[in-house]
Amino acid sequence: MAKFTITQLIYLNDNGEQDFLNYESLVLPLLEKYNGKLEFRLRPDRDNFIYPSEGELPYEVHIVSFETKEDYLRFNNDPVRIKNQDLLKNSVKKITVIESTGMNNP
Repeated sequence: MAKFTITQLIYLNDNGEQDFLNYESLVLPLLEKYNGKLEFRLRPDRDNFIYPSEGELPYEVHIVSFETKEDYLRFNNDPVRIKNQDLLKNSVKKITVIESTGMNNP
């Protein structure tokens, strides 16, 4: 069965870290409710980037999988998530989202 995966490159506003972490503490526990799983949550140091070596780099990289794209869309519309969007808007400069569909491991 194919699963739906998103990779997010998350760039924060100056002084946005605490609002972002507060948002994440409210929203990440919702994943399981929608057949989602946080596969990786990475906060790489500048030394871990081969390219680009300078310029703006993401604060965090998330790889999240769902059983289906519909599960992901239902997660996006969760009332708790929507209620706390101001935390996200205040903290995040931009998010680059990469969607993919692949096979689950047997």
